[in-house]
Amino acid sequence: STYNNEGYFFRGQYDYMNKIFANASFRRDASSRFHPDHRWGNFWSLSAGWLINREGWFNARWVDELKVKASYGSQGNDQIGNFLYMDLYTISNDGTDNWSVSFAQKGNENITWETNSNFNAGVDFGLFGYRLSGTVEYFYRKTSDMLSWFTVPSSMGYSGYYKNVGDMA
Repeated sequence: STYNNEGYFFRGQYDYMNKIFANASFRRDASSRFHPDHRWGNFWSLSAGWLINREGWFNARWVDELKVKASYGSQGNDQIGNFLYMDLYTISNDGTDNWSVSFAQKGNENITWETNSNFNAGVDFGLFGYRLSGTVEYFYRKTSDMLSWFTVPSSMGYSGYYKNVGDMA
């Protein structure tokens, strides 16, 4: 029942004259919960922000801060049980040295990472000496390759299996 994961991460940041900002990240993760052919997933993000009030052409003294920002990124989900990609069997002893092997779990070699993709855009503002400030944002999330449990009739010898299914926004 050992769970292992491995990941590699890169992050870069850029600041132009303390008014334009950018970030980028890339992550490559592996999870022991998936078949070796499907263990690795790639996840990335980008973001940018622009402090418009710091531009030389901007001339509204009552505006202390006006920032436009946006980001897009993806994350992986492997929150399922261990060894669900392989068939498993149970060895039993009835107490009288009679041993048996029975089918316990149907595996699915094709399951892989569920991916959550997020988009966020907004404006931060501060007005009148920051007496009025706030943020207005838009957020959108989409889940792809959702990990879902499929129940099957018990006459098949097992209760069900995991599978990657559709998308949900």
